[in-house]
Amino acid sequence: MRLPWGGYHTAVNLLVLSTDPSLRQNLEDALAPLSEKIALSFTDPKAPDDALLARAEGVVCGNFSPELRERCNNLRWVQFWSAGVDGKLFPALFSGDVTVCTGAGIHVDSCANHVLALMLAFARGLPLAFEAQQTKNWGAERAIRKAQFELDGATLGIVGVGAIGSAIARRAKAFGMRVIGVRRHADRPVPPGFDAVIPHLQYHEMIVRASHVVLALPLTSGTRWLFGEDEIEVIPKGAYLYNIGRGGLIDEKYVQAALTNGWLAGAGLDVFEDEPLPESSPWWTTPNTILTPHVGGNTPNYWPRLARIVAAQTERLLSGQPLENAVDPSLGY
Repeated sequence: MRLPWGGYHTAVNLLVLSTDPSLRQNLEDALAPLSEKIALSFTDPKAPDDALLARAEGVVCGNFSPELRERCNNLRWVQFWSAGVDGKLFPALFSGDVTVCTGAGIHVDSCANHVLALMLAFARGLPLAFEAQQTKNWGAERAIRKAQFELDGATLGIVGVGAIGSAIARRAKAFGMRVIGVRRHADRPVPPGFDAVIPHLQYHEMIVRASHVVLALPLTSGTRWLFGEDEIEVIPKGAYLYNIGRGGLIDEKYVQAALTNGWLAGAGLDVFEDEPLPESSPWWTTPNTILTPHVGGNTPNYWPRLARIVAAQTERLLSGQPLENAVDPSLGY
């Protein structure tokens, strides 16, 4: 029998849409202290068990289709293991006061480290060094030296002052950079690592001052093509762009043109509008670009961190507390 938040006569039915053995072990270990209050089950997302779906009050998943939602009559909570939920939300998902949560927090360190790795790669001329290594060309020394620069004293603009943006800021500050953030609620306290945080309406004021710009925010109807023709017109020539959020944050044709004509000095991109990136994509040959195949958030600690999030969320559910990382359907994140 289901009662309001915080009260159950029987164990809460928590269903995981995965058969990954590592995920299973991590969740079983993390939820062991709650074993008397949680009925944990697993099912193949390609052929899910109807009985388990019908009983599920909570679902842990990577994706959750409208068809699956129709089969979950007792659903109260959906826990995605991705931080971004663009393309995964639909009105019926929230029907019946279902709380939808993201896996924000799992990827913080790996994404921040990835961005700094891209920045340092450009700063030390590593793309040219890797190319020279393949061709056994010691004579590339002069070109590599010419390409090198220092991060110390450079201005970094971070669009998105969330957990990932803040982690990037702290790391960049350690390299002596001046860090400016842009976010929707600029009246909140300035997190460590930032010299200033300004409202999103002053976005271009940050861009005209930055030699490096990082996009670290979710993709929504309001952020699609956030960086495109207008931004390229105001960003200083020779600046660098990094995208760790979603491919749709940039208008690719304008960014490619800016890289080709040398207005942008370089771009470090981990995400693209079309994934997997087709062999015919011009990104493969766009100059001064480091591409990584959407691995910025990858970490060997992915499942252990997710398991800890699920355990903490379950404890909140049982005690009647609000769940963390809840999605606002009006905002899309």
